[in-house]
Amino acid sequence: MVNAVSLVLMKGERILLLNREKNRMPIIVIRDNETPEKCIERWTKDNVEIGSAKIIKHDKTFKVENYNINLIFIDCSNSEVKLLNEDLVFENCSFVSNLNKVEEGMLRSLIIKCGLLNYKSFAVESLARAYSMSNAFKEKKPFIELEKGRMDSNKAIGLIGLALLIGALFSVFVFNYLGVSVPIIILLMIGTFIKIVGIKNKSIIGFFFLISSFILSITYGIFTNEVFRVLNLIVIPISLFSGFLLLTYDKVEFKAISFIAAFLELILAESIENTTKLPKELKDRFGSVDSEKKNGYMKYVIKGLFISIPTLIVLLMLLSGADEIFNYYLSNIWDYINIKNIYDFIIRFILASMLMFIIYGLNYGLSSTKVIKVNNKNINKTLNSTTVITVLVSVILVYLVFTKIQVSYLYLNKALPEGFSFSEYARKGFFQLVFLVFINLVTIITIKLKTDVKNSKVNSVLNIMYSIITLLTLNMGTAAIYKMNLYISEFGYTRLRILVQVFTLFLCISLVLLLAFIIREKVLFKPIAITAMIIYIGLNYINIDNFIAKENIKLIEKRAEIDLWYLSTLSLDAKEALSEGRKNGVVSNEYYNLWVNKKVLTEHWYEYNYMNENVLK
Repeated sequence: MVNAVSLVLMKGERILLLNREKNRMPIIVIRDNETPEKCIERWTKDNVEIGSAKIIKHDKTFKVENYNINLIFIDCSNSEVKLLNEDLVFENCSFVSNLNKVEEGMLRSLIIKCGLLNYKSFAVESLARAYSMSNAFKEKKPFIELEKGRMDSNKAIGLIGLALLIGALFSVFVFNYLGVSVPIIILLMIGTFIKIVGIKNKSIIGFFFLISSFILSITYGIFTNEVFRVLNLIVIPISLFSGFLLLTYDKVEFKAISFIAAFLELILAESIENTTKLPKELKDRFGSVDSEKKNGYMKYVIKGLFISIPTLIVLLMLLSGADEIFNYYLSNIWDYINIKNIYDFIIRFILASMLMFIIYGLNYGLSSTKVIKVNNKNINKTLNSTTVITVLVSVILVYLVFTKIQVSYLYLNKALPEGFSFSEYARKGFFQLVFLVFINLVTIITIKLKTDVKNSKVNSVLNIMYSIITLLTLNMGTAAIYKMNLYISEFGYTRLRILVQVFTLFLCISLVLLLAFIIREKVLFKPIAITAMIIYIGLNYINIDNFIAKENIKLIEKRAEIDLWYLSTLSLDAKEALSEGRKNGVVSNEYYNLWVNKKVLTEHWYEYNYMNENVLK
């Protein structure tokens, strides 16, 4: 075995290295009767000129191939250094590249040695920080470890047919009024998933999202509320694909970070990547015939086309003369298949092709890609518990004073200070309270997850403080709803007022769930997501436009501030209330006719919408 010395020479955050791609740390062979220190002294005379410096010898010997390597660290941070050899360079240790595992092991061992000797310097700290970052980068595993396979050829061809059907129907439906066409597309996508991928993981939450997406799609055939018709274009795909994901992979848990990462990787990234498999599948399936047979097939195909074209022309002419209805449809074939011109046809073809590729890529990925492991990351607990307790105490004191004032003046109607009126006090500050409730909810969750708790006693104190702030925040949510109710009783309902009220109610429910998270360490993401979806579906089906019109009409005789024109801007869902208001003389013909003109004229069965079709009945 050959004895050698490896030199780690640092000046500040820069490390001395050999100017080459690998084996970058200087290694010097020790001569007979030479100590490691004398070896380094000899080498530095010829290669690098240094002044006074701190020298640390590492006792550990590293065995690499035929070498026994000793390690010597020289800290030149406080001295001048001059390189005498062009093969040597100084590099910032934070950006060092191409170090091998042995060299990284030496650096790690050196950092530990300096720690044991209690030697601290800017150079050592820089090296430790750089090594930690480099090591984390190089050893970092992907968040989701996948095993990619290939779909069965027959199943892939079946998927092409189903994807083509969905793409073709979508290209027809999307340029017309969205009615029962939406649940048809969603049913086809669900059917394609079940046929091609199958239910591999019987996840209750997966079924919940799948059913929720279909229930929401049905609203396009019933209601006309523009707000939800736009929002559902986002919510339905997310809910549908979430269901697909959970029903496919048992290793994907419904937790915020891991689920969102899995959704982005397996639904978006994999779907896009697998779209390239479609042309390859077609080539492998139909392009595997040898060239001689191909030429023979092509000859007969061309011959058949030459015979077919004149034959079809003659047949169409004879059939058109024999039947006037057939002639009518033949003459108006573009209108019949709902294509206006060649440009319209090209756009529809592009859309159909795009969706076909996406549907193919999505189902191909879910069918052939396996999740080996999800590497869940632990949240770094960077907050000191003593600091957090100090901040929470001050916040609690402020909130207690705020709550005392609210209870006294808002709920118990205590006499207000001079210059204040109850109506003005009660109606103002609603949106600020809602914002504060939301901020408190997010902040408590974040602080609890990131606070470093040393013992159970500190944990109990923190949980009590979290619970107090949560209860005080719950009172703020209640006060916000109370204030909005007072405002509505004076000025009436609008969509925004109802939606913000419902959002506040959702925040209050989330605060109650937060108490379970605080006390029993329960995961919040699943119950909050389920609650949000249930509330959202409820909003879609309770017909808020009809409710707004009905309640505002009741207030019109009592409050002159009610905006009658606003009722004419509501969707056709408000038919029952506006028809009743017109009948009773509350809604004028002018506003009623303005509202009725929102009706959409439809031509095709798949545009059917109950409210749109029955508004004049």
